[in-house]
Amino acid sequence: MKAGIVGAGIMGQLLAFELTHLGWDVTLFDPAAKNNCSMAAAGLLTPVAELEKNDLLVFQLGIEALSRHWPDVLARLPNVIYFKRMGSLILSHPNDQAELLRFIQIITAKMDSNKLGNYQQLTREQIIDMEPDIVKGCCGYFFTQEGQIDNQQLLSTLENYLFDKVIFKKLAVQRVEPYQVLTQQEKYHFDWVFDCRGLGARDKFIDLRSIRGELIWLHAPDVTIHRPVRLFHPRYNLYLVPRAENVYLLGASEIESEDYSAISVRTVLELLTAAYYMQPKLAEARIIKTMTHCRPTLANHLPRILYSDRYIAVNGLYRHGFLIGPTLAKEIIKFIQHGKQSLTYPQLWNKPNDHDSFQQ
Repeated sequence: MKAGIVGAGIMGQLLAFELTHLGWDVTLFDPAAKNNCSMAAAGLLTPVAELEKNDLLVFQLGIEALSRHWPDVLARLPNVIYFKRMGSLILSHPNDQAELLRFIQIITAKMDSNKLGNYQQLTREQIIDMEPDIVKGCCGYFFTQEGQIDNQQLLSTLENYLFDKVIFKKLAVQRVEPYQVLTQQEKYHFDWVFDCRGLGARDKFIDLRSIRGELIWLHAPDVTIHRPVRLFHPRYNLYLVPRAENVYLLGASEIESEDYSAISVRTVLELLTAAYYMQPKLAEARIIKTMTHCRPTLANHLPRILYSDRYIAVNGLYRHGFLIGPTLAKEIIKFIQHGKQSLTYPQLWNKPNDHDSFQQ
């Protein structure tokens, strides 16, 4: 079988990875594969914490990916990827506990009663025992099943792995249709076409919008934090995600805008101020780089898969591409092999005449 995949972000590369393992001939289209929103993510794998702003479906997709699909994908790659599952911490200053309590109430209301063991409240002493470099005086919760992955390392490894297994076309795609991909120069024909264009797919998803994210990379050799940490604050929230060799990714901003310009002064000041409060030693950290990008988001912040004859479009991964991408890829493979009756998440799927946002 011949497949054309448009878009080489995490969704497109995972689909290419799975299809090549099935023996398919894959062509991957993307004019700038190294400059997409997947590269600007922090690699958070935090399905429970994401329940604050998302449906239980995102939690279910994320837990499945974290426990089953990511270990399977990583076991099949030639290089060791930085992947940790040591849990995550949600913290606040004692004076700001209202925000933290509101967050926990939302989580509890959305989770099934048998899932409540996924997190536990910690004393200040327990937080210090777990992460000694977190500033004393914080209160918070420990989310036991969560983790992180080095998404930049993963994308680079996937691309290198696929280099001699797929055909890469660094071409801008004008149209994506069943059986064919059209560029300015040529029309390409396939047995199946997979549309993973993100914000480029507004012709198929009319409710698609952009949310800008900003990220700061720090090198802090005097700081040792092992788990992703989120800090709640009345004005802004912050996450700090550890990587190898004392590198930390600092972020949190979500701006309703399709703005690809450099990071703003306001974001830098707010994030660095909050990081300094979390650990004063970060004042001596070095800013390696900053990154900004825009993430494809649908009206309900949930992913959607549209399909017609030999055509599948997946979009709306928002900030959850690495959290839910492997589960979506497996779901698509099941559909191809066994049809809709085999699906685990049929609520994600729509035919063209089932949804007004699919245009042809």
